[in-house]
Amino acid sequence: MPWDDLFKEAERQLTICNSCRYCAGYCPVWPALELRTTLGREDVTHLANLCHDCGDCLSACMYAPPHQFAVDPPQVFAEVREDTYRRYVWPHRTPGRRETGIAFTVVCLVLALLSWLFTGRAFVVADTPGDPYEILPHTPLLIAVSVPSLWAAGMFGWAVLRYWRDVHGRLADLFRPRAWLTTFHQAVQLKHMTGGGAGCERPGRRGFHRVLLYGFGLCVVSTTAAAFQQNILGTHPPYGWLSVPVISGSVGGIAMLVGGTGLWVRSGGSGFLWALLVLAATGMLTLLLRQTVVFGPLLLLHVGAVVVAFGIAPYTKFVHGIFRTLSIHHDNLER
Repeated sequence: MPWDDLFKEAERQLTICNSCRYCAGYCPVWPALELRTTLGREDVTHLANLCHDCGDCLSACMYAPPHQFAVDPPQVFAEVREDTYRRYVWPHRTPGRRETGIAFTVVCLVLALLSWLFTGRAFVVADTPGDPYEILPHTPLLIAVSVPSLWAAGMFGWAVLRYWRDVHGRLADLFRPRAWLTTFHQAVQLKHMTGGGAGCERPGRRGFHRVLLYGFGLCVVSTTAAAFQQNILGTHPPYGWLSVPVISGSVGGIAMLVGGTGLWVRSGGSGFLWALLVLAATGMLTLLLRQTVVFGPLLLLHVGAVVVAFGIAPYTKFVHGIFRTLSIHHDNLER
């Protein structure tokens, strides 16, 4: 739906909601709506991203379809969020599973070519089992992972500044440590997905979201710990089973597989979720089979999944976590 029509429909429905106020205690969306006598486009954008899509308001609404008012806030908010992903990130395009699969194939082929050119060891057992640098030297590996990571960080930063400028305005308020403590707690716990008390209408969605998020965080811890051991302590991979990189990576990988699979079954799979599942699965297999001949191919598949996941992250629902957190922060400051 064109943005002008989408905004008018959102404004129509929210005007009815603001008159009714039956859902005032359900989640922060409705108290935030009550603060606004008129709605601008930045207000609709903020409210849509503050919504956690639990669906409780729709279940309780006396004006929901088939009523002639046809009030359906979760649906209109979902459409506004989809528009948000396109408006605030450049270029304005969301890759699908087919495009993600093509990108993954191309990246893996390039990595295989680099491995053949530099080492020629991708399909033999490494002299030091589990040593990734016998498959792909440190510099090409670092470049392959750093380029998409830096690109994603730049696009995320650009989106954050543009979004915050529109929904809040004052840039200095982004740096309010005490307010951020509350914001992070609410965001990480998905506190507002409980709605009016019944919770999300799709069973397990909140739990799977959290498991996937925490698993991803543990994988970041694993990578950071490995970088610290290598660059600061001078200890090179492979690392022992009881080391911080292996333990955090293993738990994180399992959590990502559980959370990602649960979300895939309940909500359908996006290109980014597919990339995360491949990333987690290949990471676990690379660890378990690092003393075998398949270690090299699995490592290249894993690095390929990392490159693709980070490269497309700004153009997927991953960016919604950032916009939602910014809207939670704006709401906390507004209160």
